[in-house]
Amino acid sequence: MSKFSKQIKHTIDLTVPELEEINEGLHPHIDFALLLLRNFFVAAAAILFLVEIFLHGGHTTLKAVAYLSGGLAYIFECLGVTDCFMKKVPHSEMFMVYCFGPLYVLMGLAYILWK
Repeated sequence: MSKFSKQIKHTIDLTVPELEEINEGLHPHIDFALLLLRNFFVAAAAILFLVEIFLHGGHTTLKAVAYLSGGLAYIFECLGVTDCFMKKVPHSEMFMVYCFGPLYVLMGLAYILWK
């Protein structure tokens, strides 16, 4: 295995949480799945934004999918933090999720509708 592929495998291993790390919630298996989905959509958004930058802009479809992936990541973050809306979390902790989640979805829809 090359050094680059080992580094990628190590990075992926760092992003996948251990099930024991998230046992505090009401539904640890669901929290684990939500965390994996959040990390997947964050990685997808980051990769799509980087690809769009390296293609020298103008690719509105890539931007739309990247923003929608970021919005989905925020939705899964909200579900994970609130244990699927079973736990009340102060608005001061959820401010970023409440602001940027809908904003990313709206920006993705804007790129789709007005390209």
